[in-house]
Amino acid sequence: MAEPIFSATIDYEQITRNARSIIAATNVPLMAVVKADGYGHGLVESARAALAGGATYVGVAFIEEAITLRDAGITAPILAWLTPPTADFTRALDFTIDLSISSFDQLTALLSASEITGVVPRVHLKVDTGMTRSGALDEFPELVSTIGELIDEDKLKLVGTWSHLACADEPDHPLNREQRERFLAALDYMASEGIDPGIRHLANSGAVMHFPDFRFDMVRSGLLLYGYFPGGAASNHFSVAPAMELSADVALVKRVPAGASVGYGARVRLTEDRYIALLPMGYADGIPRNLKTPIEVFIAGQRYPLIGRVSMDQVTVDLGSDTTVKAGDRAIFFGGNGASSADDWAKAAGTISYEILSRIGGRVPRLAGRINPY
Repeated sequence: MAEPIFSATIDYEQITRNARSIIAATNVPLMAVVKADGYGHGLVESARAALAGGATYVGVAFIEEAITLRDAGITAPILAWLTPPTADFTRALDFTIDLSISSFDQLTALLSASEITGVVPRVHLKVDTGMTRSGALDEFPELVSTIGELIDEDKLKLVGTWSHLACADEPDHPLNREQRERFLAALDYMASEGIDPGIRHLANSGAVMHFPDFRFDMVRSGLLLYGYFPGGAASNHFSVAPAMELSADVALVKRVPAGASVGYGARVRLTEDRYIALLPMGYADGIPRNLKTPIEVFIAGQRYPLIGRVSMDQVTVDLGSDTTVKAGDRAIFFGGNGASSADDWAKAAGTISYEILSRIGGRVPRLAGRINPY
């Protein structure tokens, strides 16, 4: 079978190594976060790779993601945390999926599903410590009391208590310590009510890197698992490397005369004769359109800058006044040896590497293979 004209090559062995490195550096169990199709790396395959590296839990946003993992034969504990009262709790219970609860509305819907299925729910109570998204806030004391009663009646199992950090990629931000103190206060309140919080987990990838005292009983890692550092600042304590290489064939090389404009809007006009390469990937595939600074792709051992606007299905590259690049050569957008990184693309687009990785479009084939990112 011919190689696709564009693809994301995923090194799942690297994800396995990254998981091992995180566990070795933290010395606590790891929840591998594989939501959003494994940050673009493939939901099922990323979960399997992380579990092979020693992860003991899997984290997803939606129940549907968790069910996909179960259907693929993954038996490890899975936590789904974006669970509005309208979610399909019945199916979640049928598939033994742990669920995050932040409100009475969620709890009531979950208990109704429990009555239908006869399955005792496995719950992680989420506390809002300052992220101000999901998590119990004013309802927390009453919710704790109700959960305690349900535990006594064998109607609920409290598997864990958790929260999420807003500024972990900014280690000097005062909210980090404030959130930890609020989390500890919530745990103290639960203890005063005689309730075992179960697995205490607070640290995401940023906190895993910067705050050893945030690790508690388990850490949750997404970005680190895929080889990138929150905030772009590397750490010598974590031997992780990128696991994705995004590339495409050069579709066309042509000589263009001085005075020609390039791309939509004719914003770029050539001042001299140049060679232009056409690459068959665009913003429909996840290549950012709103680039604020120049970015380069890697072709035949050399970096070349994008020129003109990114189109839906294609981009153009400035090869200079003379070139040996030819149609059929492979161009690497990010991830390969000598190429730009997802961090470079994030800086050029004024965003974060999380977005660059997770926005790779569905029509881009994911191919398992080894990559050399350095």
